[in-house]
Amino acid sequence: ADGIPNSALRHLPFRTVAALTRLFNGIVRTGHFPTTWKLGIITTIPKPHKNLRRAEGYCPITLLSTLSKTFEILLLKHLAPHLPPREDQFGFRSELSTTLQLTRVIHHLSVAANKKESSVAVFLDMEKAFDCVWHEGLLFKLIRANVPPPLVRLVASFLSGRSFKVRVDGVLSAEHPIAA
Repeated sequence: ADGIPNSALRHLPFRTVAALTRLFNGIVRTGHFPTTWKLGIITTIPKPHKNLRRAEGYCPITLLSTLSKTFEILLLKHLAPHLPPREDQFGFRSELSTTLQLTRVIHHLSVAANKKESSVAVFLDMEKAFDCVWHEGLLFKLIRANVPPPLVRLVASFLSGRSFKVRVDGVLSAEHPIAA
């Protein structure tokens, strides 16, 4: 949304990297996520072999500030040591995937079949799960996990006051708040 390509960050001069480091450290220290980084620009990509005269023929994507996305990686590195991974979670974890989880399920089913045991599997699709996260509940869990208060404040700031605009044919809509 800021027009800065990811590749540009890789080629910044040292002085600019140092300035960004000070900026990012200041954000962590103050617990305030910049408001301008909370704006997403929604655009669409046509789906192959779909009717482009209907909304279902497009896949909406939200473009975020490159600096915001870069800072999110830093924020995750600050949070990760305080949040031990769940052994039964495979999606949205580095070096793990839902394919690996499927392999695990097939293994358990095969072991049971070899022992002539019955198996039951229940699959739950948590579509749009992140969009429905109860923010206060998430913050409560961070506090219960002994995440340092400045990081909890930063996550609260990160989640609050988000907004979006829609881009159609190069024209931007008015800004709208995101209700979560």
